[in-house]
Amino acid sequence: MKKKESRPPQLRESLFRSVFNDAPERFVVLDREGVVRLVNASALDLLGYAEENVVGRNIREFVLEKDVAELEGFLAAVAESGELRNYKFYFLTSRQSIIRLFLSIRALKGDDGAPEGFRLTLSLVYPDEWSALRDPHFFQAVARKLGRLTSVGQLTSIFAHDIKNPLHVILSTTELMLASGELPAESRESLELVERNAQRASRIVKTLLDFSRSGICQLRPCSVNDIAEHCIGLISSSLKTSKISVKKELGRVPKVFLDPHYLNSVVYNLLNNAAEALGPEGGEIIVATGQKEPGEVCLRITDNGRGMEPGVLSSIFQPFFTTKENGTGLGLYLARQVMNEHSGRITLDSRPGKGTAVTLCFAKLA
Repeated sequence: MKKKESRPPQLRESLFRSVFNDAPERFVVLDREGVVRLVNASALDLLGYAEENVVGRNIREFVLEKDVAELEGFLAAVAESGELRNYKFYFLTSRQSIIRLFLSIRALKGDDGAPEGFRLTLSLVYPDEWSALRDPHFFQAVARKLGRLTSVGQLTSIFAHDIKNPLHVILSTTELMLASGELPAESRESLELVERNAQRASRIVKTLLDFSRSGICQLRPCSVNDIAEHCIGLISSSLKTSKISVKKELGRVPKVFLDPHYLNSVVYNLLNNAAEALGPEGGEIIVATGQKEPGEVCLRITDNGRGMEPGVLSSIFQPFFTTKENGTGLGLYLARQVMNEHSGRITLDSRPGKGTAVTLCFAKLA
């Protein structure tokens, strides 16, 4: 009887590439001790490492020190049960930032049924998915909600693309005129003002485009005090001729994992909202930081303006809802999305005639 031919090595290699290495899913394979033995291209691209900087190292080196015990507990549980799916977790990237993921682990068992290792699958988390895990009614509302959020993303992307080209023309023209060196001092000052504002608008457009494409923040250790100082500096220049004062009450707080690019936009928008609420009569804005409770750092922006009615408060975070004549209704909605990306929260307290306080709380301390 003729012996059956084994699978050719070339076929095995081709199968390995298509099923594992070239797969869109992000896979990491560990041995029983947690040492990385295989990692595919999609996982390397997500975490930003080269293969030689991952293979041979223990998976514990790629998570926060305080999360190591939790990861070890997962591996021990999976060795018994066989699988764990979609657990929210954080991994360290090559850029010294952290990225939020859904982690699934499957035991790789030998012929005797004993675990020989583990396969980790890393799935990206989008803003609403994180909170949805705790919402028992999420799947009932998903069709309605998906339609609304898709519309927001499409409109954001269309708006950003359409405004990008005119901004480029404005910036190019002002740069050429400023480079001529033959302008009166007053004209130069005006053009520099146009250039600064066009650059800021361009950064906002980039933020909108980035958010509409992925919604993924790159978190790294930063100080909320630095965010507050930067945004206060930006808003103060536009309030020089107004009757509005900005008071700082910045406490000694530890650094937290955040994305300064996104947070600067959120905090500046909140400061601008506070200034608009005060109106021409003026008033005071207080920017304070501190620890609301152990393990949580907060940044609070308070104004003593006109405040909001309870009916307005109930809808304030809905997309397209606005009380401003020229408002887009996306500012607070996007602020909440960004805070969800940081595993944080945003709360708003307001009373008619007394003012408004917005608090951003971060739980991931560096």
